Order: sequence, then C-alpha cells, then structure tokens
Amino acid sequence: MRPETTARSIWWTAFVAGMASYIDAAAIVTSGTAVVMLSDSMGLSAGQIGAASASLTVAIAIGSVIGGRLGDRFGRRSVFLATMAVILVGAVAVILAPSYGYLVSGLVLIGLGAGADLPVSLATIAEAAKAGQRGSLVTFSHLLWKLGTIASLALGSVFGDSGRSGAQIMYAHIALVTLLTLLARIGLPESDRWQTARAVALDDATGTRSKGALRELMKPPYVLSFTALIVFYALMNLGSNTNGQFGAYMFVKVAGSTVSYFSTVKLIATAVGFFLVFVLMKVVDGPNRMKWFVFGALCSVAGSALPAIAGPTTFTLSTMLVLWAIGTVFASEAMMKLWTQESFPTLLRSTAQGAIIAAARGLAAAFALLTPTILLAGPRALFAFLAVVVVLATSTAFFTFRNRTTTELDEDEAAQEVSDSESERINK
Repeated sequence: MRPETTARSIWWTAFVAGMASYIDAAAIVTSGTAVVMLSDSMGLSAGQIGAASASLTVAIAIGSVIGGRLGDRFGRRSVFLATMAVILVGAVAVILAPSYGYLVSGLVLIGLGAGADLPVSLATIAEAAKAGQRGSLVTFSHLLWKLGTIASLALGSVFGDSGRSGAQIMYAHIALVTLLTLLARIGLPESDRWQTARAVALDDATGTRSKGALRELMKPPYVLSFTALIVFYALMNLGSNTNGQFGAYMFVKVAGSTVSYFSTVKLIATAVGFFLVFVLMKVVDGPNRMKWFVFGALCSVAGSALPAIAGPTTFTLSTMLVLWAIGTVFASEAMMKLWTQESFPTLLRSTAQGAIIAAARGLAAAFALLTPTILLAGPRALFAFLAVVVVLATSTAFFTFRNRTTTELDEDEAAQEVSDSESERINK
C-alpha cells in the first residue's frame, strides 16, 4: 500500500482539506460580529454594515462556482493552495483596513477564497477515502465547521466590547488558521482519482473531456440528483441562515429578550450540535443513514413549527434553536456534502458542489433582505413558512436518495483498482 493511502494519512488529508469548512464558518460568524465592532471607528452606517456582510455572502457564492469548476479542470491541489493564499490576503487587508473600501475588499477576498475552497476540499476528502469511511470523513468536515463557529463565538464573547482592536484579533484568528492550513496543504499530493479521470479524459478521442462541463449536470443521469440537492440544501439553508443571521434580532426585537441570553442559548445549541456530529460519523456509513435523516427532519420541522403555533416567545425560540441544531446535524448540510460527493463523477464533483453551494448562498442572501420586515410584521407566518420549507426540502432528499445502493465514488474506486492493477502488471 502506498504511503498516501494509509489510514493515518487519509485522516490527515481529511483534516487539512476540511479546514476549509472551519475557515468558512469562522469568516461568517466573525464578520457578523466584527463588522459591527468596526462601525464606530470607521463611522459605518447601518446600510454600510449590511452591505459589508452581504458582500461576504455573495463572494462565497461566486467563489463556490469558480473554485468548483477550476478544481475539476486543473486539479484539487493547485486550487486549494491558491484559495488559502487569497483568504490570507483578504484577512490581512481587513485587519489593516484604514477605510470602508478596504474593509469590503478584504471581505470579498475572504469570501471568494472560502467559497472556492469548499467544493474542492470536499472532493479531495471524498476521493482520498475508502469505501465504508467516506461518510464519516466527509462528515468530519462538518465537525470542523462547528469548531470554527464555536471558536469565533468564543472570541466574540471575549473581545466583543473591544472595538477595532477586538475585531482585528478576531480576523487575526482567521489569518493564522489560514496560514497554518496553507503550510500543511503544501505536503498533500494531488488526488489520485482526479489524475486518473483527467488522463482518461485527455486520451479519449470520443469527447470524454466534455464530461467536465457544467452543462453535463443538467443532463441524465446527473440532473435528478443535481436538482434535488439544490432544492434540498437551498431550502434548508434558508432556515439555518435565518436562525444564524437574525437570531439575535428575533430574541430582542420580537421576543423582548436580550443579546446575552440569545448568545448563551446559541452557544448551548451549537455545542449540542457539535457532539451530535460524532453520532452522525458513526452511523452515516451504515444501513440506518436514512432513519437518522428522518429523525433530523422531524426535529427541524418541529423546531420551526413551534413558534408558528405557540408564538415567538423566549421559550419557543430557545427550543427552536436547540431542535434546529439537533435536526440539521442529520438532515442538512452534512448530508448534502456527502450526497454530492456520491452523486457525480470525478470531473464533475467539485463543479456540482460549487454550484449547489452558490445556489443556496444566493437564495439565502436574497431572502435575508426581506426577513427583518417579515419578522416585525408577522413572525408566525415566517416560522410557518420555514416549517413548510423544511418539509419540502427533506421530502425531496428522502425520495431521491432513499434507495441508493451504489455511488459514483464506488465506480471511481473500482476504476482506480483496475488502473493500479494494470500499472503493477506492467511494472513487473
């Protein structure tokens, strides 16, 4: 067995590549807090704060599409090294930003880099894994996402009242983690499966190289999975983004609570979700995957429906956050990541992932423009809408993936084994 395929090195690859999820979460959570912290020193208006936050979200969406496509065309390694460099430059630009224009420019660079890195890093993890461990390895990236959230929340709680210096410390955290990840990734090899698929595509005179084109996703046999994953993740992300971006707004403006109380509940819910990811890692490669998915879906529906039925109070909103944290571990982003890796061949894998992430982030950004107004005008209607959205999203995923027995990754592995056997025979 070659060194790069040992169990230890596979987990190392999953960790180093999966840090994209950590940085993505850290960037989103940090910006939600730090941009507000910079408002006094920079004299930012409410509109400028909103525009700065929106620029990060839009940049992540754009970066996902670009990075996913580049990762399929030019390889995983070159792209995920370049993306870390872009994020690092962006973080330093925000730390040193003397004005609003520099701040937004830095946030755009962070967003472009983080968005471009996500689909490529997930493909790297899936292609390094072996049968029986892919689910747990891809899910491990979600664990890192939770860690990025918790670390940024913790920094915000400590330095949240420190103004510009506190914001600089929070972005310095992103810069340091990015630099360490970049250095660690230098030693990672290119994906064997990508190299094999690319070699076949280049040698195929019948046009196999066209299988790397985005338009292939809109044709059989991939269009059903591609469409279902966009519907599933984009709709589930509406609820996640609403709870994350407007959680404090709900508790303070709608329920009459406080930011500190919301922060405490949010931290508890996030911690619960973090530990449940370990449960998902245990069951996701087994026969009960869909049973846990249904459990997660029911928790998410119940969480959204409670404030719609009983009204948005401190208790119902707190319960909603906890139920949503439980439900989305088993029936949201982690499952989308895994199904995406399983549904598409090597030269389409990161392209598909990038397009799915971009669609979800774009829809969330558009919905966020209306959310505050809806919350004040008719909050019960918003939560009822989110409950219906969860039912539609999880039903779409359930009926699309419930009977899946083989995946594109299984076919990749079989092809790789044939290629390795042929190489060994020739060498002998």
